[in-house]
Amino acid sequence: MGQLKASGSQRKEWLFSGIEGQGIWTDCFVGNTVFEGKAARILSANNIHRYKIDRIADTLRNRVLSGINAGLPLENVFDSLCKLAEIRFQDSRCLISLLDHQRDQLVNLGSSQFARQFREKLPVIKVSYGATAIGTAAYTKNRIICESVKDDHRWQGYSALTDALNISSVWCEPVVDQSGSLLGVFSCFSAIPRKPDDEAIIEMASIVSLAGLAVERQDWRKNLEEAASSERFVRGLGVDLINLAPGQGFKDEMRALLHRIVAHYELGAVGIWEKPSDADGFIPLVLTDKNREPDQHKTQLNAAIPSQLLDQPDIDPCSGAGERYVTQQDALHRHICVGDEPKPVFLLPLRAIGKEDPYIGFITVQSQFVYIAQEVIDHLKVIATMVRTVLLNRRLVQSLSHAMESEKFERRKLEGELSVARSIQMAMVPGGGQFRETYRNWTIEAWLKPAKAVGGDLYEFIRLPTGKAVIAVGDVSDKGAPAALFMAKTVSLLNLLARARDGELETIASELNNELCRANDTCMFVTMILCTVDLKTGHTKWLNAGHNKPLGINGIAAPEFLTFESGPPLGLYEDVSYPVVASRIDPGQRIALYSDGVTEAFNAAGEEFGDDRFLSLGYRAEGRTEPLLGFMREQLQGFIGDAPQSDDITMLTIHHHGQAS
Repeated sequence: MGQLKASGSQRKEWLFSGIEGQGIWTDCFVGNTVFEGKAARILSANNIHRYKIDRIADTLRNRVLSGINAGLPLENVFDSLCKLAEIRFQDSRCLISLLDHQRDQLVNLGSSQFARQFREKLPVIKVSYGATAIGTAAYTKNRIICESVKDDHRWQGYSALTDALNISSVWCEPVVDQSGSLLGVFSCFSAIPRKPDDEAIIEMASIVSLAGLAVERQDWRKNLEEAASSERFVRGLGVDLINLAPGQGFKDEMRALLHRIVAHYELGAVGIWEKPSDADGFIPLVLTDKNREPDQHKTQLNAAIPSQLLDQPDIDPCSGAGERYVTQQDALHRHICVGDEPKPVFLLPLRAIGKEDPYIGFITVQSQFVYIAQEVIDHLKVIATMVRTVLLNRRLVQSLSHAMESEKFERRKLEGELSVARSIQMAMVPGGGQFRETYRNWTIEAWLKPAKAVGGDLYEFIRLPTGKAVIAVGDVSDKGAPAALFMAKTVSLLNLLARARDGELETIASELNNELCRANDTCMFVTMILCTVDLKTGHTKWLNAGHNKPLGINGIAAPEFLTFESGPPLGLYEDVSYPVVASRIDPGQRIALYSDGVTEAFNAAGEEFGDDRFLSLGYRAEGRTEPLLGFMREQLQGFIGDAPQSDDITMLTIHHHGQAS
């Protein structure tokens, strides 16, 4: 009014108190005038309530989006979302409950007075039908509307809460991610019984989607940080596992590594069970429980588990499946559960060589709470493959050692043990030495034939989640048992690094080389050809560490050896960089990778197969319908005839089906 006297007119936005205490925003004009010869004032007003609310809502929405992008704490973002909802739905108070996956319960968040009061009286809500409308919405993943909580069975037993907070009606919307998995529940409370109309439901859908985006963004950041940490942890653990000596201190060293796993992933207990080759049951190898000392496991350590308790009729152990939770209802549970609480036990079978003896052991994992987070399970699966390799290596070393000690006395027994060792070693490469994988327009085949019972050649085909594949062929210096052990170490490290480094060849080769150089007093090394193939586009990257040049057959031009710069063999010199060359495998093109056992094979007359004969196979393969590997293998064996095999032989072919464009 003071400004009005000075200026003669004023324009302001005023908030008037409306019906039932609801505010109404107006754009008002007040001016001095004259009416019937006397001084007067005139007031005009326009209802801008909807416009004003939209402006405030847009400001809050922008604040939420900025907070999500800046990585603000979820509670701050949730507070803004609750204010946004309370502006849109007058006479309401809002709350966001976030899902705790491990405990299977909802945690109520928020710093508003209502949220704090609600949390004081009900800090967590079980995800269960009938555990308030909030727990029911989480359990069913459907919208729950309680027009009157006093008449709703889902709120029975919570009258003290609803009376204290003056709650008459509740509207709950589940918050889900893009795949439909539950993240939490957004709840809107009112002091009067009512139901939302269609417009309110549309408004709420927008708010709930922002809540889901905020949770997913935070989970993404958290998972990224945890993935980086776990990658470093798994890499270090893998190196320590591979370097475990299979001697007298094996169990103590393995127990120390399991303690690291329990501490890193905040687990309750981890155990490794092994099936001795001469027993029809599983014996605990190492048991680790953060709440118990090792000597408290004496009862379990002296008990064997019958093999049939591990089998499930609907699971093929050799297919790679079989990971599952074992609950209190299973007969196996009482044998493998550590501690006094009957918690579910996650079981990771360790596959053996053949179907007659499908398992060499298994790993048991218990959570501190109920279930284990899925991302932790994914890491545990990777760790399980490394433990399997360690047990296979341990068996290999034990079998070789035993065979060498008894060589003077039992030649037949030595041959049998070496046969087992050969089977174990061949189990370390895909397909056990004869491999065929078909994926869309790709066929990858491989064949490995050691010159002795065990050898040093290797090949690998590793599919990555990104749609790429890592392919490798290698040849270890020397032959026999030393080469086999070095080959086993190389295969294990290659598998770990290929997945951990997502197929980045230069990083894989550099780190693999440095690990093989460690404690390599015998100066053994391995030549290797590595490539990553994008199975969608055919784009390929090559890395050669002192190995034979691949043979390319494209069906148009003449076959030729693919020439690109090579680095030194792996395991000789530390901190070596390796050049990587990019190319493309077009439809219709075939590539052959091989070890020098192919080109240096001799027939009975002492003639060498040689590069020229191998190159000629590329010409003769044109127009043939049979697989390239089968043709090359037949021709090579025909050349060798009855002559003794002088070196390990490995061949791997990559065929991109289709017509060249």
